[in-house]
Amino acid sequence: MTKDAINCKSLSEEMISPTVFELPDVVFRDYDIRGYAQTQINDQFALRLGATLAAMFRNHGHSTAYVGRDCRLSSPALAEALRTGLTGAGIDVIDLGAITTPALNFAIHQGGKSACGIMVTASHNPSEYNGFKIIVRDKVIAGDTLQQIKSMMASDLIFIGQSGQLFTEEIIPHYLQKIIHNCSINQPFKMVIDAGNGAAGPLAISLFEQLGCSLVPLFCEPDGHFPNHDPNPSDKSNLQLLRETVQSTQADLGLAFDGDGDRLVAISGNGEIIWPDQLMMIFARDILLQNPNSKIVFDVKSSDRLNRLVHKYSGDPVICKTGHAHVREAVQQTGALLGGEFSGHIFFNDRWHGFDDGLYAAVRLLEILCAHHQNKAQTNCQSALLDQIISEFEDSAYTPELLIPVSESEKFSLMKTLATNCKFNGAKIITIDGLRVEYPQGWGLIRASNTSAYLTMRFEANNESELERIKKRFSDELSPFINHVEQYL
Repeated sequence: MTKDAINCKSLSEEMISPTVFELPDVVFRDYDIRGYAQTQINDQFALRLGATLAAMFRNHGHSTAYVGRDCRLSSPALAEALRTGLTGAGIDVIDLGAITTPALNFAIHQGGKSACGIMVTASHNPSEYNGFKIIVRDKVIAGDTLQQIKSMMASDLIFIGQSGQLFTEEIIPHYLQKIIHNCSINQPFKMVIDAGNGAAGPLAISLFEQLGCSLVPLFCEPDGHFPNHDPNPSDKSNLQLLRETVQSTQADLGLAFDGDGDRLVAISGNGEIIWPDQLMMIFARDILLQNPNSKIVFDVKSSDRLNRLVHKYSGDPVICKTGHAHVREAVQQTGALLGGEFSGHIFFNDRWHGFDDGLYAAVRLLEILCAHHQNKAQTNCQSALLDQIISEFEDSAYTPELLIPVSESEKFSLMKTLATNCKFNGAKIITIDGLRVEYPQGWGLIRASNTSAYLTMRFEANNESELERIKKRFSDELSPFINHVEQYL
């Protein structure tokens, strides 16, 4: 770790004056801060956020914070303003530079239980967005605490006059070596990697080359314009070239990461999308075979097949709200060895550190494929391994995540209207996050997205006819409140 040559000055009253600052309420979401860069999220916002967090950190006995950023065009300036706010209000900053969110989490974990950090990122959102993820003592700041931060930022804060110091640290080599030493990969794999021009690309290439893999990179050069597609592997359209390239190059599998590297979606050798709840089935079975009676956490968007698989292998399923902060909290509170959500955040808490990490999840997948290759003598072709594992699980008919555009200002009130007026007679309704409506032959879900201007839906059933029947039931219930809802189903 090296000290920056420039001393950071304490904030002046002019820099933090509420008369030159307008606080956009909509950017304070359920588990992070996110909005349009330059307008909603600008340098003045980042400066004041840094000073506010410095006050909060000091009140809880923290004197140092890590800061990382993704590769968005607006991230360097926002990170600089954030650092200025922190140091100007008396907090020492360890600048990690352009990294992934898991690498920041790793640095915080290595720093001990008193460590905290902020990641400048808008994750999978398009290039015009940016934001902040805040981690204190291995916990993501969310919910009421974010609202308290909003109130502090809006107030006429008084800052102490001391200056913090700025240091830099290179965490990536240590982070990658820890992953390599944590897992056992004894087979070379040919893989196609699509990083969506996000922050994970260079790390993924370095990691998998060190593991002896042959790589076909797609969009692994960080580019904050995201010129090829948004860094969102949950969108099926963003996976099309990856699927085609896996097949055309006869690769064993493909991996897709999001903009800040904490999410994973896989592609089988046959070009099939292995959605994160299917990955969770692979990981849950592996963990439960070694640790029966363990808790496995997953969100309301996940397949009911995952729930039944956890029961089958003597595990204890725990369902929670969607959102990386909610899954992480549930893993910590329950002591679960694994947690995950349908968007691709996967949390290993057995041999890893309980935070979501796309690269680490990918290496654990390779480890399972290696073991499967050794145990299944009939599988001579590595490109068939992932498809064969999936074929061992119960089948179902399902949809990807379906999106209904709704303005940020209206989506939550509309969701409340639906929860009050939609009856779904004869079904079991789970309301921990929106409406998950369960029937004997399947289920449907509608909820408000916490990161984008949408209501999101998903459906699953034992067969296609039951799937269509449940979608029709939703269409009938929702149509009085959502115009032309059938076009989104």
